[in-house]
Amino acid sequence: MKKYEVYHHPEDRHEAVKLGWSWPGFFFGPIWALVKKMWGLGAGLLVAVIVLAMFPVDTGIGALAALISLGVYVACGINGNRWREKHLANRGYDHVDTVSASNPDGAVALYTEKPL
Repeated sequence: MKKYEVYHHPEDRHEAVKLGWSWPGFFFGPIWALVKKMWGLGAGLLVAVIVLAMFPVDTGIGALAALISLGVYVACGINGNRWREKHLANRGYDHVDTVSASNPDGAVALYTEKPL
């Protein structure tokens, strides 16, 4: 079981964000951000990754660019879920609970089924 932060929007929508490392953020960085509707972050990451990919890896600058690119993906893994929480808060979601569940849908279900 993983811990999830559950967020509620006034239009009766719920989102759950896992605490800790973001595997989707690490593996898919820019695409993950765009899927989660973090448009500015996703576009910025996409531009950074494309620019860094332009350098041939067999040169010194290319090796440095590859290392920086890896750093970008590691930063997405470390910070991705926190970035998502901030983004949800900016979109009008309120943090309502922290629950243990096996997946985000399960976390939302646990929260919504709790007696008031």
